[in-house]
Amino acid sequence: MTVVAVPVDPPREGLVLPELAATSPLSEREAVSLYEAMAADAFRAVTDSGGDLLVNYRPDDLLPDEHVPEGADAEREVRDFVEDVLDEDEAADARVEVQVGSSKHARVGNTVTHLLDAEDVASVAVLEPDAPLVARKHVDSAALKLRRNPVVVGPSRGGSLYFAGFREPIDFEGAWDAPEIENVTARAVDAGHDIDFLHEQTRVCTGDDLVSLVTELRARRAAGRVVPAFTTAYVEDLGLRVEEEDGERVLVRE
Repeated sequence: MTVVAVPVDPPREGLVLPELAATSPLSEREAVSLYEAMAADAFRAVTDSGGDLLVNYRPDDLLPDEHVPEGADAEREVRDFVEDVLDEDEAADARVEVQVGSSKHARVGNTVTHLLDAEDVASVAVLEPDAPLVARKHVDSAALKLRRNPVVVGPSRGGSLYFAGFREPIDFEGAWDAPEIENVTARAVDAGHDIDFLHEQTRVCTGDDLVSLVTELRARRAAGRVVPAFTTAYVEDLGLRVEEEDGERVLVRE
């Protein structure tokens, strides 16, 4: 069984998807709601698959001071969110645990190494919460690849990763520095591990990313294909579509 960790931040304005609000028609509040929708689809992809869901949250003491309002409780916010988007049994089965480490590579490394070594799980994967087109079939396919390869990675635009799975640990120091796909692969090669790759998927961090997502969602809907339920519903609520203006693809609201 693969434990799939989805690393999340508490859904607060200015903390999650800050570049999206700055580079698209979405407000900070709307960017938060989109983040929640995409994370909900990530949770659903894992719970519908053969994997075990671990929601791995960043605590208030690891967040920038400006994003920790008085009385903030990151754990409570994340637990409430999980309970809101999963049914009662799924929420009860999901693990919600704090991240440990001051950097992304440290937090990922601590989670993966602890699960592999201390809990003796067969494999561990990290699925980013902003890759809403990742579905159950992708999670299951990655798990099958992990049976044959100690490391499996899923690339996104700009050399980032939306997925990284491990049957064996690597040296995580600096692994999540950009470009992540190269650095994680290099650490795996250094450790003597074979690596397999998933198909590229869109992560939604900027306005350009949202353009790609909106066009694909609308195309999939028109073709009667499966779409991520939470993300699609919110994009449709916003009335987003893409038009060409002066040779540029731009987001507009209907």
